[in-house]
Amino acid sequence: MSAKALRDIFGLELVNFAKKNKKILAISPDLKQATKLSYFFKEFPERSYEVGIAEANAVGIAAGLAMSGFRPVLASFGSFLTGKNVEIRTSIAFNKAPVILVGTHGGLIGQDGPTQAGLQDIAVMRSIPNVKIIQPSTPIEMREVLRFILKSKDIIYLRVSREVTKEFFNDRYKFQMGKINIIKKNFRDAIVITSGSMLQICNEAILKIKNKRIGLANLSSIKPINLDDLKKIVKKTNKIITVEDHTVMGGLGSAVNESLNNIGSNIKILNYGLKDVFTQSGSVKDLYKHYKLDAYAISKVVLNFLQK
Repeated sequence: MSAKALRDIFGLELVNFAKKNKKILAISPDLKQATKLSYFFKEFPERSYEVGIAEANAVGIAAGLAMSGFRPVLASFGSFLTGKNVEIRTSIAFNKAPVILVGTHGGLIGQDGPTQAGLQDIAVMRSIPNVKIIQPSTPIEMREVLRFILKSKDIIYLRVSREVTKEFFNDRYKFQMGKINIIKKNFRDAIVITSGSMLQICNEAILKIKNKRIGLANLSSIKPINLDDLKKIVKKTNKIITVEDHTVMGGLGSAVNESLNNIGSNIKILNYGLKDVFTQSGSVKDLYKHYKLDAYAISKVVLNFLQK
């Protein structure tokens, strides 16, 4: 695959799968260009619905179409879409309406500003029953996640980064709900668990640390998490560090904490991510550096945790 942002991969692959499945529909609240639903709108105008700046209305339409036998894909900025949690909870989740909710612009997004950045979206969606949460990390994983969820009847919240990401998988990769994929397998000292665009940043951070056995795990399935996979990890390492471009309250780290509690593990764990803040505007590179989510800062955090 050529170097395209994950949101572009989402839009292009959705078109490919929709050519074989006429039940797939697209709904946009005036953000089809930014979310890359524009590819779908161009290819299938008769299966595309532009509802304007009205996310609550979009959620209601998606729920109705889903309960009528279609597989609607509703895409907006994650911060805007999950802001309609009452409508999602009542119209979609309560009725078990199989809608795919796509929240783009997750994490520190740059010049668009703090209101557009999805930094609390995982926490919101984790709290709603019947909703599963996936955050693909690479182009191949994005394609395989779409292949999986479009065949399912699950309610999905798909968190999509706007960045170009490094590929860690090959064409044999198959997405499995709940699975924790081990990227770096020698992790006696510690393992870093992350997903999305943070996977490549954490990989760079680990490479900066010498003479330590530090693993890397891709947790794209944030809800649910396979507890058997987690049990295997805690048997092989001393410490876990979760890293996310999301608030540490209720996000990926919290999901791992709760899962560790469910298996009765008392392993030492550090949750690293954004604190209780609204972010500033700036370039993506500057923002990750400012909030100490760049590779250099993460390497220092991991090393300090290992030395305690």
